[in-house]
Amino acid sequence: MPETSVPTPPGFDALSKAEQVRYLQALWDQISEDPGTLPVPESHLRLAEERLKRYREDPSRAHSAFEVLERLADTSGADSKSK
Repeated sequence: MPETSVPTPPGFDALSKAEQVRYLQALWDQISEDPGTLPVPESHLRLAEERLKRYREDPSRAHSAFEVLERLADTSGADSKSK
């Protein structure tokens, strides 16, 4: 995705990091009010179509969301322990 240069709103840098995050969240909430208008990159669509095709070819290889989250939690826990 191309990087864009957007001027920082006045006063943004003076906010705490938590306030900056809340500000960004509020902006995103406004942008995402109508998800049908958000552009989806062609590469994301191709990836989703490929994954759906692989799932339909062999559903037994799929993992539940719980399994994936558990694996991610185990991985991140191992990473933090090794530091």
